[in-house]
Amino acid sequence: MRIIPKNTKVKMQFYKGIGIYDVLLGVIALAFVALAVTSNLPNKFIIALAILMIVAPLYIPIGDIRLYGALGYAVKFGVARKKFSKAAKNDAHISSIIPYSSIKEDMICQKDGTFTGVIEVTPIEFNMLSDNKQNYLIDGVIGNTLKNVGIFQEYNIIKIEKPIIFDGYLNNELTRIQKLINENENDNLNEDEFRKRVEIIEDRMNLIDSLNKDEKIFASAYYLALHDIDKRSLNSSLELIEQSLKNNNLESKRLTNKELAIFLKYNYGKDFDERDFDNYLEKDYIKNIYPNEVQFRPLSVKQDNKTLTHFVITDFPLKVDNAWAQELFDIPNTKVVLKAKPVEKYKAIKRIDTAINELLSQSNYGKASYQIDRQTHLESLQVLLEGLQNDNEVFFDTTLIITAYDDFKDTINKKIVRRKLRELGFKFAEMFGRQIESYFSSNINTYNKTNISRGLNSSVIASSFPFVSNAILDKNGLLIGENKLPTFVDFFRRDDERVNSNTVIIGKSGSGKSYATKMLLANLASDNAKIFILDPENEYGNLATNLNGRVLDVSSSKNGRINPFHIIMSLDDENQDGTSNSFYSHLQFLEEFFRLILQGINADSLELLNKIIVEVYNKKNITAKTDLTTLKAKDYPIFQDLAEEIDNRIEKEKDEYNLSCYKVLANYISKFRRGGRNSALWNGFTTFNPTENFVCFNFQKLLANKNNLIGNAQMLLVLKWLDNEIIKNRDYNQIYGANRKIIVAIDEAHVFIDEKFPIALDFMYQLAKRIRKYNGMQIVITQNIKDFVGSPEIARKSSAIINVSQYSFIFSLSPNDMTDLCTLYEKAGQINENEAENIVNLPRGSAFLITGPANRTNIRIVATPHVKNTFEN
Repeated sequence: MRIIPKNTKVKMQFYKGIGIYDVLLGVIALAFVALAVTSNLPNKFIIALAILMIVAPLYIPIGDIRLYGALGYAVKFGVARKKFSKAAKNDAHISSIIPYSSIKEDMICQKDGTFTGVIEVTPIEFNMLSDNKQNYLIDGVIGNTLKNVGIFQEYNIIKIEKPIIFDGYLNNELTRIQKLINENENDNLNEDEFRKRVEIIEDRMNLIDSLNKDEKIFASAYYLALHDIDKRSLNSSLELIEQSLKNNNLESKRLTNKELAIFLKYNYGKDFDERDFDNYLEKDYIKNIYPNEVQFRPLSVKQDNKTLTHFVITDFPLKVDNAWAQELFDIPNTKVVLKAKPVEKYKAIKRIDTAINELLSQSNYGKASYQIDRQTHLESLQVLLEGLQNDNEVFFDTTLIITAYDDFKDTINKKIVRRKLRELGFKFAEMFGRQIESYFSSNINTYNKTNISRGLNSSVIASSFPFVSNAILDKNGLLIGENKLPTFVDFFRRDDERVNSNTVIIGKSGSGKSYATKMLLANLASDNAKIFILDPENEYGNLATNLNGRVLDVSSSKNGRINPFHIIMSLDDENQDGTSNSFYSHLQFLEEFFRLILQGINADSLELLNKIIVEVYNKKNITAKTDLTTLKAKDYPIFQDLAEEIDNRIEKEKDEYNLSCYKVLANYISKFRRGGRNSALWNGFTTFNPTENFVCFNFQKLLANKNNLIGNAQMLLVLKWLDNEIIKNRDYNQIYGANRKIIVAIDEAHVFIDEKFPIALDFMYQLAKRIRKYNGMQIVITQNIKDFVGSPEIARKSSAIINVSQYSFIFSLSPNDMTDLCTLYEKAGQINENEAENIVNLPRGSAFLITGPANRTNIRIVATPHVKNTFEN
């Protein structure tokens, strides 16, 4: 909670609400009454009464002023020029009310001789940050930029509304189609696969095109403007501000000449196409920002076909939260300008001292409510004074102007602004007779003739932090949903913030996670991705079929077999001494594989098995120095070879203990050799070689037998086989100069977790670490958080997977799961209390999306009808 100080310009009061101008008017009125009464005029008492009747209504308050003040403004307004246009000449030409002379060197040159630079600040999902992080961004970042504002500078925070231009996204989709054409020409995408994927892209393009043309979407854009009388000083200050923002994960960019022209044009309205500026010369920028016509009225401004109404904040709520201005700045169909002019420290302290003394002198009159208000005023000024004297705060005269834009002869947005300001606790002036001054003051310059300002310290201005939005609009992203705006996520973006594409999808049953996963996979398939999914519940068969992919039942060898003894090249098989990492790593894999499927076997028997396996390979002339790339599937041993070698050992072994171990091995291996109950699954050469670009491994039948050991072992073999697919994809990209992505998705990952044998988690973790280096992505989906934290060891391994996953989609969870979720994310940016409560209350189909430690937001997953049809029918 923060305190916004009360007004430091305390007017002298003779009684509650009675100021010096009220007294002067009263004295003048009484003087005229006295003259009338003492004169020899007939009906002198009637004249005196008439004077009183005329003067008395002048004290009626009209908004922030009394009636006599409003009449004064009306007279001033009446004699002022009120209409300006491009067609007029001399002082009536529109250029006479435009404060800008030119744009050059990435600065706005003002007619008064000052210069202005502007930095665009990309908003963040501030509300999801922890209190400590919020306070750091406010006090340590924005607050410091304010403290460095020089006495000859002026600091503005501006919000305008801009349409989102989707041209770039449409061009991206055309690029995706071209990549698919290349894949088709290289015979890596057959005609049916090509057509299915292009249909998805065309469907996305139709939606994006409608957003670009028919249903324009406007978004708030936020800027910091700095005014200075010296170019060098301005450039130096802007550079420091921009660097400070970037160093603290606040994306920012200083505007160039053309961007400044577009920015100024948006300050006058949003009914234009910014792409028109591509056709203008730099010297013509200023004249192309002019509105066509401006006509001033007592309570509004008619600008072209819009009615503008200016509101100036006269009083603020006393106690506010961080980012207290976010809702005010985000009112739709408005422009908001906060102008902050620094005041020298000694002058600021003197003003506060004067205000405090005036308040103390008013202690002898007023009701209890007035006394409480006066005491609150005093305390807020004391806090302000302490900040200036002890905390190196800077004092600013601050004016906050909101401009509402309505269609001509409409007032709906004006009413919305008025209602919203009252809801938020702000008092305001509607600037009767002062719309000319308000219009000029709302421009991006140092001009401010509203005569309304509030003295605020730098920390209070910083805590306004209006740069808040939950939008994700990655430049090369796929359209996957919406929040306030459409959500475009580029899962393969690489920069300082995003280092891999791995994704975790978590949510309770019925929360929408499967729907989201199918939507993601369908869209990623159209983005030139080769996709493999481990499917324990046969949920992805329709999607695979409709994308002309392949569904493989892993419960038998009907669709192909993976021979456990087939050595699959590892991703790090790059030794220089002639030996192969792949050979040794596969021996280690087989040790874990047999430890899993031969559950209960003693350690000595397992150690003998490891030696026998090496011998079986030797008999096939396979050693660490063998060139594995020359071997075919039939060159590798199979379970039958292993079983026969064990039989030979039994016949020859003289040592009774070793003999007993061999017999144990023979007993365990019997179910995998010819005629054994599991022989059809693994006893044979590898025949598994799907060529489709979307492959679904169906584990449903295998897991339905309640034999989780065999299911887990088959999952490990599939993941091991996928290692080779990742290598092949890397080689393909190198040969063809392509950028084909490879994606491995593991649905219901908790099904594969065994507390006694957490090797599945190890493989997921190792795959996640490796795949990111080869243009790949691992997606882990689960609904059972408790299985991921079943033991300290499993929790550690699960957390490791989270740590190497850039993206998280967290759908609604029950309150009982939140402790486990927080444990999982303890070392991955953590889940704070606000986020935990948000996750529990998420509606079906909405997810808490994490794209980085400081970037978190809610989105609603949306699939177009065509994509939805792809996975539902």
